[in-house]
Amino acid sequence: MITRRALISGAATVAACNLLPSLPALASDGLNIPKPVRLNSRLDQLVPLIEPYLDLYNPNTQERKKVLFFGKTGYNLAGIKEINYLLRDWRQDRIVQMDVRLYWGLAAIRTAAVRDGLSGEIQINSGFRSKETNDFLRSEGYQPAVNSMHLRGRAIDFVVKGGDVANVARYAQWLEIGGTGHYRGRFVHVDSGDQRVWFG
Repeated sequence: MITRRALISGAATVAACNLLPSLPALASDGLNIPKPVRLNSRLDQLVPLIEPYLDLYNPNTQERKKVLFFGKTGYNLAGIKEINYLLRDWRQDRIVQMDVRLYWGLAAIRTAAVRDGLSGEIQINSGFRSKETNDFLRSEGYQPAVNSMHLRGRAIDFVVKGGDVANVARYAQWLEIGGTGHYRGRFVHVDSGDQRVWFG
């Protein structure tokens, strides 16, 4: 499981690296990807130490992707499109460009999970959601927000394979990705909005 050891070692790293560059911005490439920078956040400071690699599994579609999304020459645009596809609204078969800040956040979580002896696989409950899907979920008795960040491609619900949900949520909050929701024993929500925390 992701333990406090990952938090403590990460905190020491940030303290030692407070002059590290912030998250890199994408060049104009037709994907309309927003700059994922939040100056002085722990995630931004840790970027040079994060392996920009994701091992994703979507149990809704049974799809898996292992993608290095950033390298020496910048963003791997083909890889980013593959991740966007896995995170699509599978009910409506609709794809959007997700906020890549979320990819860096998940990569940091994966890095900590691997450091703690886990596989690092991240299982996706929900990525992008269309209004149609959001409305459908509300009609089925779920409680997605009417103005959910999922509607804008700025939120992901997930679990780390073999990881403790509470520890993953604490680590996501510590990273200062944005919003963190801890749905006790079920999944973690992260988004690239304002920093806030809630429990479901």
